Amino acid sequence: MSYAESIVLPMKPSNSSEPEDRYVRRVQLTGRGSYIVSIPKNWVAQTGMKKGGRVEFIEQRGQGLLLTPFDQNRPEGEKARCIIQVEPDAHPDAVARRIISLYVIGYSMIEVNSRSGNLSASVRDSIRDVSRRKLVGTELVNESSKSATLQVLLSFPQLLVTDALRRMISIMSSMQQDALQALVGSDRELANQVLKIDDEIDRFSLYIIRQLKWAVQHPPLLERIGLTSPVECLGYRIITKSVERSADHAARIAQNSLLVQHTLTPAIAKHISTLNQSSAKMMEVAVQALFTRDYPLAETVLVDRERISALESKLVEYILRERMPASELSALRLISESLRRIGEYATDIAEVVLNLTVQKSTEAEIKH
Repeated sequence: MSYAESIVLPMKPSNSSEPEDRYVRRVQLTGRGSYIVSIPKNWVAQTGMKKGGRVEFIEQRGQGLLLTPFDQNRPEGEKARCIIQVEPDAHPDAVARRIISLYVIGYSMIEVNSRSGNLSASVRDSIRDVSRRKLVGTELVNESSKSATLQVLLSFPQLLVTDALRRMISIMSSMQQDALQALVGSDRELANQVLKIDDEIDRFSLYIIRQLKWAVQHPPLLERIGLTSPVECLGYRIITKSVERSADHAARIAQNSLLVQHTLTPAIAKHISTLNQSSAKMMEVAVQALFTRDYPLAETVLVDRERISALESKLVEYILRERMPASELSALRLISESLRRIGEYATDIAEVVLNLTVQKSTEAEIKH
């Protein structure tokens, strides 16, 4: 027997419409009983491999097999140094955005140099600020009047995507409850504390995005960051954005609470509390469904979508009856909208859970 008959595939004809980067090879059987397959010459040239070079095979779900060049000297999941050349008139915020983008796509060392020979004080302040407030595991390891270097010191296995997401959700939930307490209790100090915490959400969000992008490009990293398949990367990206947006609305609640000078009437306080509890409960259940992979539980969140809209409408009716300055009425209206939006983001998470679990749920139903 010269070929593995069960997996012989036809060669791609010269006039085939298949993409050029798809190759079909016959699996051959050597005299020693090992199966071998040839590697496309173009791929070898593109990767810079030579005779005697080593490749790594990683088994994938669904009977797939991933082939990548093996480089034991390069840390898995890290890119090399990237250098940014900053113009003399560069805006500090633009430099910060460039650093964040490079961090997200996976660079482990980012060096910022000035074309004119000197970095302005505002640019250096921006670099320090983005490192401290936005980028998890990043330190400013070198700084001078001419350049600054950021290095990512946190390696992939140290903080799983799932753990980072749990932390994000915990912070977001605390922000929401503190913002409502600040509103009802007219606590300006607590409202300002909520606004300061929002940076923590951004830090974990950017970290998760960085991990997910690398996992998509390097499937062997999936298990190391706490996921099981590339499909989950898209789902977790959507969920991360939903949690981040929910935290933004919690911060808006705190910001708008600062504009409300009058004590809330018992009726308004009661309806705001009811709406807040409902949106918080929807988020709690959606997150529970995510981490337990519970399809029916996720369905219950979607059922509550109309209910939370009705609660907001009822609250708005009471708000419009109040005799308050227009600015305060507007602030209360925006607060009610933010509470509803948090509930809606919970339904977005629930929909992702349905997509991630529908196949398993259907298979279980068929067996029964």
